[in-house]
Amino acid sequence: MPASNIYDNKHFKHGVNLWTGEPNKPVFYNEEMKKKLREMKKPMLLMMDVVKYPDFLALRLYEDNFIQFTGNKKEEVIDYVTRAKKMIESYGVRCELEGVPGGRSIT
Repeated sequence: MPASNIYDNKHFKHGVNLWTGEPNKPVFYNEEMKKKLREMKKPMLLMMDVVKYPDFLALRLYEDNFIQFTGNKKEEVIDYVTRAKKMIESYGVRCELEGVPGGRSIT
């Protein structure tokens, strides 16, 4: 039995959010999430990656790719990224946006 109901290992096994003090939820990106993301209509020529970090998932956007969009197309990209972030968060996973200078390198 844990020494304290507040700090039991089962409840805090994924660590604590330093901003809110709440226990972190497990981070996962499963096939169902991948399928839902691919079903969403993505703006043409948008390069976006889903990156797994220990505490959260990130949607990585590339600066060189993003600046090519103007006007309504840029609004479509922002709308798509917002919907993708909300979809991932609907699974109980923290999701952040990450901007990377330059373009995507294929390695």
